[in-house]
Amino acid sequence: MKKSNELHVVAAADTTTATIPELPGCLVAGTGVPVVLLHSSLSSKSQWSELTTRLSARFRVIALDLCGYGDNPMPAALRPFSLDDEVRLVADRLDRLVPSHVRVHIVGHSYGGLVALRLAERCRGRVASLSLYEPVAFAVLDRADPALADVRRVADNVQQLLKAGLRLQATEIFVDFWSGAGSYGRLPREAKLGIARNIGKVPFDFQAAMSWPVDAAHVQSIAVPTLLLEGDHSPPVARRIILQLSRSLPKRYAGRIDAGHMGPVTAPPLVNPWIEAFVDMCVERDIAPSAGATANPLAPYASAAD
Repeated sequence: MKKSNELHVVAAADTTTATIPELPGCLVAGTGVPVVLLHSSLSSKSQWSELTTRLSARFRVIALDLCGYGDNPMPAALRPFSLDDEVRLVADRLDRLVPSHVRVHIVGHSYGGLVALRLAERCRGRVASLSLYEPVAFAVLDRADPALADVRRVADNVQQLLKAGLRLQATEIFVDFWSGAGSYGRLPREAKLGIARNIGKVPFDFQAAMSWPVDAAHVQSIAVPTLLLEGDHSPPVARRIILQLSRSLPKRYAGRIDAGHMGPVTAPPLVNPWIEAFVDMCVERDIAPSAGATANPLAPYASAAD
């Protein structure tokens, strides 16, 4: 995908990467307009290393761990967990890293994409744009949708295997659902063990993902420019969600990638240019909103005008 060479360079390059000791689960690189990266389930902020390198020459990139991943502790099992617990964590980090009057551009993958949507709904005026790769907004689907039944089956199987102490088997069920049969088995043993380390958080993620949105109005109220990316080889439920979101979000663009659900991890050279071009476009329009003649780098791919 070609980018317009008319896009502004927002800030001088400063790609120093730093963790913030008093804020666990945060990695910050570069300077300029803030771009926040939210990872998928069974992952962490490190999944965005290549995108961070691309963006930090012009933006202040903030990669965050969600609850129970990376440097953040697992949620307490004794109290109910919700999507808003994730949103509170992200909002707290942002409030301590970015002045309250500064809007941020959010990039989210899978579960991180769902957190990004809810954050945009709850914190209106704080979010400037959304770049989402297959957010797991299960609740936008009809409860009788067969694709949703597949998700419930996987969630139940993972829960039962974890109760039986079979962490590797639970991880295999989850990974193979999203990445295809045999995907977990083909991983090196070290990678298998590393992924399985966080499988205990997945039931919390399913619980949160099934609870929002309550109705279509919640999604329709998200009025920021939103890029919806999907993979050609993803499970049916991911494509069904993208279809429903594209009908509800008022300012959405759409793109398809020759990849699966884990495209941001397995195929960053295909995914990252879309995100980079979209963030560039949105930042440029924020800087010069009246410059209507500026080229739109996503014009050939746009499914809605904003």
